[in-house]
Amino acid sequence: MEYAVVENGVVTNIIVASEDYIHALDGEAIPSSEAQIGWTYKDGVFSPPIVDENTKQLSSTKMAEIDAPVEPVKEQQEKVD
Repeated sequence: MEYAVVENGVVTNIIVASEDYIHALDGEAIPSSEAQIGWTYKDGVFSPPIVDENTKQLSSTKMAEIDAPVEPVKEQQEKVD
């Protein structure tokens, strides 16, 4: 069975354990097959994080820069006299 480990209302880990598992880590283990790390948990409901459109745009711009091809560096030839 999958459990979402929730600390302060945020999923911090996903674990797989038997139904009689006694949770010994920080946070609370809540059965869930849909929750993901970073999701929130409030009033018995898991929700994905809210993504700010400006941050999302910045992230995609940064990713484009990271994924841009890099020109090969030409090695300098030694002069032979």
